[in-house]
Amino acid sequence: MLEEAFEVAVIMAGGRGSRLWGPSKPFINVCGRPLLEHALLPALQVSRRALVAVSGDTLRYASSLRLPARASYLMTDGHGYEHDVNHVLRLVRARPLLLLPGDIVGLTPDMLSYLYRVSDEADEQVLTVKDGGTYIGVSVFKGHSTEPWRDVEVDWGVINVNTPTELGEALARC
Repeated sequence: MLEEAFEVAVIMAGGRGSRLWGPSKPFINVCGRPLLEHALLPALQVSRRALVAVSGDTLRYASSLRLPARASYLMTDGHGYEHDVNHVLRLVRARPLLLLPGDIVGLTPDMLSYLYRVSDEADEQVLTVKDGGTYIGVSVFKGHSTEPWRDVEVDWGVINVNTPTELGEALARC
């Protein structure tokens, strides 16, 4: 783990998966491992601790995944992504906090280290990532306020898997 690291990474995996596969989506196999691990494993390399945010909808699927030593589960209400993010931000007080979706493919520790450095130098409390002009669900919270915030434009080419087409693109990377 790096000396400069996020205090905690939270991987959001508590949704209903209404656009693809239902609540089991973060746990489907993509390139030989659960989709969730595509966010969790790079996050653990740049964070002191990782929390996987699950809900009642996803908890039964989460039991199939054995988490690494510095990772654990965090229960959310499952009342929608925005509600659950706000719930996580109230519960988890450690900062800087890296927030990742549990359905993203292509993240690397180098990308997340870059985001750490950008956030460390930024005046804003919140940074959100746009990859190729599209929000990808990756954010950094430096403090306990959600203002001021700014977008960080990158060209990482990650895939946020929400549709059958995006799942096909992710599987093509195997």
